[in-house]
Amino acid sequence: MMSERGRFCAICGAMDEVLLENLCEICYKKEHPLEIELLKKLSIQICIDCGELRVLSTRIDPRAQEESLEELIREVVRSAVLSKFRSEDPYDVEFEDDIKNDKIMNYGVKEFKLRTKITLQPYEEFSPFEKNFITRLKMNRTICNDCSHYKSGYFEAILQVRADKRKLTDDELNRFENSINTMMKQYGDAKLSYILNMEVEPDGITAQVSTKLLASNLAREIQALTAGKLSLAYELKTTKRDGTEVYQNTYLVRLPEFSKGDVIEYEKDIWKLKAINDDQIRLESLTNHTERQIVRKRVENSAKKLNDFLFHREYMFVSAEGQTVVIMAMDNYENFDDNLERLPKNKEVGSTIKGFLLDDKNYYVE
Repeated sequence: MMSERGRFCAICGAMDEVLLENLCEICYKKEHPLEIELLKKLSIQICIDCGELRVLSTRIDPRAQEESLEELIREVVRSAVLSKFRSEDPYDVEFEDDIKNDKIMNYGVKEFKLRTKITLQPYEEFSPFEKNFITRLKMNRTICNDCSHYKSGYFEAILQVRADKRKLTDDELNRFENSINTMMKQYGDAKLSYILNMEVEPDGITAQVSTKLLASNLAREIQALTAGKLSLAYELKTTKRDGTEVYQNTYLVRLPEFSKGDVIEYEKDIWKLKAINDDQIRLESLTNHTERQIVRKRVENSAKKLNDFLFHREYMFVSAEGQTVVIMAMDNYENFDDNLERLPKNKEVGSTIKGFLLDDKNYYVE
């Protein structure tokens, strides 16, 4: 509560002043200064490679912000200064600095200055409390941990794509490589999201991936494109000084022996594999072009792949009379009779048909 006029200040003896706790304004402010933990110095670490800022415990990637580097640093250091000030009463703050965008990365400039003025008026009878101070902002140009990891060839995981009992087809290699590249674009310039090395060859794909999370996401993306099985292996790489064990993970996507488009022999018939998932395989009979959905394990246990024994050729549908059709092989212009049900459905006279020759018998695919 304010004291009435007419009494004197308990410290300086001033009379006819508004008193609070028997103290005039000047003495009261001396006895009750604004409690502000002054930041006399503030270190700002800036990565010379990626521009990442580190102020106190805050890490900021300027590439993910809309502000200029100058405005971003200004905003961060002002927040750092105010983080030390607590007040239940409203206050005003004014800042002034000499931060310049074109000097931030200039090796000749080591420091900037931030002048802060805080104004607080908890008592209407007293004039506002004011506190002015200067914080020296020291720019430390360095390389952040993430960039250091990248430069040193650091990676946490390996991604592998293999096929069971076969090499990967060119189509599979292209699809998987494109899928990985597309997914990496989604990460943009995200820190620690990179692939150091990726080998793409018929035996499979092997990539060194920066983080375990990224490798896991890539592996699951490829698994979703296939009927492959995903497995995870761990290998102890090192032990830190504090005893923490550091493991490198290997994410392996193993593709099935059979894949879409394969020609197989199953239950004494010739089939084209139309689709495959974790549990089922869909086959199209090349005898009458009907389709069947079969348990995957049954097919894998007894079917025989015929891809290496096919002589691919193209045919022309010359004519039809009832169920009998005349077909011409385009490679030698030989005409021969066949049965209409052996042709792909909805083929018309004059159209061409892709197929193959197997054991001196013609089969028509599409």
